[in-house]
Amino acid sequence: MTTLLKQHSAAHAGDFAGRLVRFARRLLANAAAGLSRQAINRRVLRKLSAMSDRELKDIGLIRQDVADAGAGETDASQFLLSRRAERREARRPPGR
Repeated sequence: MTTLLKQHSAAHAGDFAGRLVRFARRLLANAAAGLSRQAINRRVLRKLSAMSDRELKDIGLIRQDVADAGAGETDASQFLLSRRAERREARRPPGR
């Protein structure tokens, strides 16, 4: 009986350790993905900031959009895409 309890306890400890390792891996992967996304956003904002007002207008943005994207806590790429979509929608004639 004691041997059986020791085996069960050891199996439970191994299961817990496995779950802990999987949790740590997910945590590190999410942190790395977040850092990677931040680096991409900084690069995009830097390139957009270097563009002229005419170039920004060609892609449906204004300089203030770039400034707002850099100041926000959200994903800059998604923010800029939503701003562009808002402007496109505002330009559409009613009923379309």
